[in-house]
Amino acid sequence: MLGIFSISLLFTIFQAATSQIPEHCRRPPAGVQVKPGDCCKIPPMFTEKDFKECGIKNPRQEHRGPPDCSKQICLMKRYNLMKDDENFDAEAVAGLLNKFAGDNPEFKDAMQTSKEKCLSGNLPGPPHICEPTRLAFCIMLTTFHECPTWENSDNCKKLKDHMDECKAYFPK
Repeated sequence: MLGIFSISLLFTIFQAATSQIPEHCRRPPAGVQVKPGDCCKIPPMFTEKDFKECGIKNPRQEHRGPPDCSKQICLMKRYNLMKDDENFDAEAVAGLLNKFAGDNPEFKDAMQTSKEKCLSGNLPGPPHICEPTRLAFCIMLTTFHECPTWENSDNCKKLKDHMDECKAYFPK
């Protein structure tokens, strides 16, 4: 889940689905020379071996357009996080988030917020994007917004200010 989609992918997916988003919020802030993953270092939830065996060559690579859901489902099935071929198991995902928080205590609050926002019912996102991918998006975006390890640099501050300004236009 975490680490699979770059923030640019997240903006791209929801840009198309939400026409009320102001133009400047549909893209990264102008003049910022940093990748979001450089500002918030989120440890991977899955191993490189997991990614490779599910056909994910580089989980942090920039990707445009709807992701290949079969890869996300493959990854989730490896950890018994799916009820069936389409729906995730909320209890199992909560367990994974708890384990992640135990392994990365600084992310405990972010994981709690992710459980509250992402496992409580309707997931944000376009209906043509599968449920496991919308779940990954929700957890990634929530964790990114709640990042406890945010880098203190000018570019990261500009990115954070941009995110704070634009977050009202993106699913909570």
